[in-house]
Amino acid sequence: MQQFVIYALGTGGDIDPMVALGIELIRRGHRVSFISNDYFQPRIVAAGLEFISVGTLEQYHQGNSVSAWESRNHVDNFEHYHAPAFELAFNYVKSLAGQPVLVLALGEENGAAVAAEKFGLPFVKMLLSPNIVFSAYSPPAPMKWAIPKPIPRFIVRFLLRRNRKTRFKVFCRMEHTQTYLATRKRLGCPLTFQTQSNAVLQIGFFPQWFGMPAKDWPENLKLVGFPLQNRASMNSRSELDAFIEQQGAPLIFTSGTGVKDVAELFTEGRKMCEQLQVPGVFVGGASGAKLLHGSSLCLHLDYIDFEYALAKALAIIHHGGMGTTAQAIKAGIPQLIRPIKYDQPDNADRIYQLGLGTYVMPEKFKAEQVAPMLRNMLQKAKNSKALRHYAADVSNSSAIVNACDLVEQVGKSLEVRSISLTEEAAVHS
Repeated sequence: MQQFVIYALGTGGDIDPMVALGIELIRRGHRVSFISNDYFQPRIVAAGLEFISVGTLEQYHQGNSVSAWESRNHVDNFEHYHAPAFELAFNYVKSLAGQPVLVLALGEENGAAVAAEKFGLPFVKMLLSPNIVFSAYSPPAPMKWAIPKPIPRFIVRFLLRRNRKTRFKVFCRMEHTQTYLATRKRLGCPLTFQTQSNAVLQIGFFPQWFGMPAKDWPENLKLVGFPLQNRASMNSRSELDAFIEQQGAPLIFTSGTGVKDVAELFTEGRKMCEQLQVPGVFVGGASGAKLLHGSSLCLHLDYIDFEYALAKALAIIHHGGMGTTAQAIKAGIPQLIRPIKYDQPDNADRIYQLGLGTYVMPEKFKAEQVAPMLRNMLQKAKNSKALRHYAADVSNSSAIVNACDLVEQVGKSLEVRSISLTEEAAVHS
């Protein structure tokens, strides 16, 4: 039996793959602790994992408020959600120093990963989207969109590397980061600029063809495919099926689990359904349900599992979160992405490059502009080889099993090394 500690903060799309990883590790006979915010305690405990709290419900909601999800707001989510979790996660992992523990962390500048490095515990860096991987050769969107094509590539690479360091310096000077920086200094792990990860292994939860690896990606980064997590909701399934029986196959609109402001998505989405005379199912964003009243073409659901729903849909209009993106690829339906921030613009760009859909920035998400795009997209989808090809590939995904195989290998190699060091010490004594 090996001991694993999982660290994950974010929204549901970030937590669910890591919970699935923990479930599979427990099934294989290992012990697993899961560090996260209280908001996710019910689903973590229900999965049979030991829950370690590093944040309150209030901190979760502050970090995922309407204002926090504004595209230009880079403060609230970090200051109120991620930063306060640092010391609690750091101290928990510190308490495990000297034990044969492997830390699996989303990201690297969190308390769990930093403590693992400081106290000699190995850690594996988990990545849910390719935009997290720095590349001076193939930068992610939206950065790539800002680079003029005539500029020679060697100059672009130089500027991107310099920009990376400049952004680090700016981050260190920002008012909302000072408490976080002071905490790290007090704990003896001041933030420093690094160009390489200290993880013994990095695991990307996306396939090779979606990641499109650049030649300067880390050598120890292994891609395992999409994890395709799905939480079934039988009541919502029945409601969806009854609606489809009356209206026919729908478009599905969703804002994502962390987004609270859905007024524009629902208002313009309703207009699109009415213009195209196509039914629409609007998922999440309970505050926007009233905007659909009076339209027989529109149904609101608080939640529906996309593995079930997307197979019955014509297309999906969404935020570009990785979980929804992957389920849409699996369903073989086109996507129109309305990206806001984080990994969403880059996921949208990759979907466009692969021929699986397109994207519209939020400020241009208007029915008169988007409805014709949807009509054209639905027409092309009927003969799309790309939709069928990638759907077949994703349907065969075994990402969680592949990831567990990799972390078990790391764990076993550490056990062997630990035994060798113990035997060596015994000989010298």
